[in-house]
Amino acid sequence: MRSYSTIAALFTLAAVLPACNPPCSRVCEKLVNCGLDTPRLSKEECEVACEQQEALYEQWEDPELRDAFREYKQCAMDKTCRAIEDGACYDEELYAF
Repeated sequence: MRSYSTIAALFTLAAVLPACNPPCSRVCEKLVNCGLDTPRLSKEECEVACEQQEALYEQWEDPELRDAFREYKQCAMDKTCRAIEDGACYDEELYAF
């Protein structure tokens, strides 16, 4: 039987895990707020492209690409606008929307 503290730790971990995969809407909002959008890409277009890319990686059932895409989105949320602009989240193996 698991102790109360172990169960509490598992619930805490479960609550934190979704934060590792921010939704495309939040990532795109941040990128647009950073001024990283272009006349060719609006927030809505960014969200559609992000969601399509995410769905594609899920279809491929490739854990490395899924993880890389999640890491990219989390990086975009964690880094400053300047760091993102300077390429802090760039991954040459990953097509980032």
